[in-house]
This record gives sequence, structure tokens and C-alpha cells, in this order.
Amino acid sequence: MEKRYMKTHSCSQPTMMGALCTLVILATACLCASTDAATLVGYQSNGGHSISLFLKGGALNNGFNALSLKATSNAFANVNSGLAAGVPRPAGQAFTYRNRALELDPLDPDVPGVGKGWTILGPIINTTEVSFGGGPLGKKITTAGEPRGELFLANLYSGQLNGFSEFNATLTLVYGGDTVLTESLSVPLGGLPPLPEVPEPSSAALFMAAIVGGAIAQRKRAAVQTESAGRPAWISH
Repeated sequence: MEKRYMKTHSCSQPTMMGALCTLVILATACLCASTDAATLVGYQSNGGHSISLFLKGGALNNGFNALSLKATSNAFANVNSGLAAGVPRPAGQAFTYRNRALELDPLDPDVPGVGKGWTILGPIINTTEVSFGGGPLGKKITTAGEPRGELFLANLYSGQLNGFSEFNATLTLVYGGDTVLTESLSVPLGGLPPLPEVPEPSSAALFMAAIVGGAIAQRKRAAVQTESAGRPAWISH
């Protein structure tokens, strides 16, 4: 059975930022009319068992400096992998994880250039909830430099036979103390497109960069050890 997903979003902004959305009221529905506003983008893979969530900043690029993401389900599986060390997992794998590249130090010698150096607050990952907040301290957030203009946030995997039967994700963007935008994505209305094959940062392209960087760092360490082993004991450096 084909599953469909529904997207809803609402906007509010401080006076100093000007008007970002036009409020349209139709019956009891309230929608933001700006198609250029930031978007929570979802893709599916692994036969509908994986949902990968991305942020597309759009017209709000550099208009917010923190975000929070909360996804809930009764079926998240493979939740204990990809968060501690090593190259951050790309989108679309058969695991449940946030994008660890967000919090990774961009100067990490083992995976140079991969991390974004964010501060992550209150991360939760279990079989019913994946959530976290954060952002780059003292900086604004933009996704303009990402392929497709989309920043990978989290990957969600269902262990159920037919994929997700229950799913909801809510993204909130914040500037200072003000909520700029809140958007939701949920089952059962609105279809999710397949995960694009074009690699995004912290995915295939950065995976290869990390492998190369790690190999270089390992060779440097080996060279230092070899050089140190060949020195007389009275030479300290």
C-alpha cells in the first residue's frame, strides 16, 4: 500500500525582520503563502523504510541562527549506530541517526572539512523519538552552499514490514528568542519523493573526503612514529 505524507507549516517573525509570509485564512485553515520560505524536506529510500530529513533555507537563509527538530513514530529501528565516532553516516542508510556532521569540529584531523561545528542541545534518539536542537554559536544558518540548497538533518529507519505506519516530524527555526518558522511533515497525506542520488555534503562526497583525510592523517602519524623510533634516546624532539 502506497503511503502518503502531509506537510503543514506556519510562520512568525520579529518586526525587525520584516514580512516573510502572507497569512491566508480559508475556512479554519491557516497557511503561509510564501513558497520561498524555509522548508522541511523529506525523502524516502530502502523501499519506504528510510525517511531522510533535510532543511532547505530558501528565503530564510541567514535569517535564523538555531533550529530544533523532533520526529516521532512507533517504529524507529537501528537507533544505536553512527553517533559516537568515525565518518558521519550519509542520508539513506538502514539506521536511525541525526547528522553527526552538524556537531563535528570542521578541523577534526581524521575527517577534515566535514563538520559544521554546531552546538547540539538535548539530543534524544530511541524507538519512538528522534530530536535535537542547536546551531553554530555566534553565527547564522544558511543552506545555500549545500547541493540542492538542502542541509541533511536526520535519517529515520522503520523496522516494520511495510515501513512507517505512524510518523510525524516538526522543524522549528529560531532567530534570537523569536520563532521564525515551524513546519511539520506527517503520515498519511502527501507522497515523499525518492532520495536523490546526487551526493550532499556529509554524504558521498564528504565521505570520500573524510576517507582521504583519514588516510593522510594516519600516514602522518605513522611517519612521526617511525622518525621518533630512529632517533637517539637523548634527542627529545
